[in-house]
Amino acid sequence: MNISYNGTLVNYKVVGSGKQNIVYLHGWGGNINSFMFVAQNIKATNILIDFPPFGESQEPKTPWCVEDYANAVKLVLKELNINKYIIISHSFGSRVAIYLANSYNKVDKLIITGGAGIRPKQFKIFLRKTKYKIIKFFNKNAVVGSKDYIGLSSVMKKTFSNIVSKDLSDLAKNIKCKTLLIYGSLDRETPLYMAKKYNKLIKNSKLKIYKNFGHFAYIQNSEEFVRDCLIFIKE
Repeated sequence: MNISYNGTLVNYKVVGSGKQNIVYLHGWGGNINSFMFVAQNIKATNILIDFPPFGESQEPKTPWCVEDYANAVKLVLKELNINKYIIISHSFGSRVAIYLANSYNKVDKLIITGGAGIRPKQFKIFLRKTKYKIIKFFNKNAVVGSKDYIGLSSVMKKTFSNIVSKDLSDLAKNIKCKTLLIYGSLDRETPLYMAKKYNKLIKNSKLKIYKNFGHFAYIQNSEEFVRDCLIFIKE
């Protein structure tokens, strides 16, 4: 199934049925299948969405920002006539989740794993920029940037830039719903200092750390993740 947002087809899938509605928001480069193993183990109406341009969704015709992705999710939920729901999100998907939970009082509970949206520490930003400048100095034609950035179209490069440049700290402060934060102790993409900051900013949140797991701790430690989701949802 799909809906059209600003001329872009957004693919989604509904798995199972139940009194509770759960929306799954995958990370950058992921797709509907990223959380399918969770949806198949939770008795609920599970809504999985392909964020453009991933999975079976189209690439946007113009650059998007986090708000556009959030509005696309809202449109899917309007199409399904869903008014109250739980969000389970990873990495980039957590940026969208935070935007929804901050500005939309229909979010009942929020689960964030490896959530992005906290600005990296200044020294790390300085090192990264310096590295790119040195590469460009010796080779003006060199393509620099993160692995997620290189290879994107011009529209998606701007989209990616719009997304990663936005710090969501102020939005996180306004989240009132119960929130579960799950991070891997070895996560280099969204390190533990980000998890701890979210834990401090989101008043009604609790943090659980999966030791010896990385950015995809929810997949690497899938059984415990599903169990933790079930416990939190039933609380």
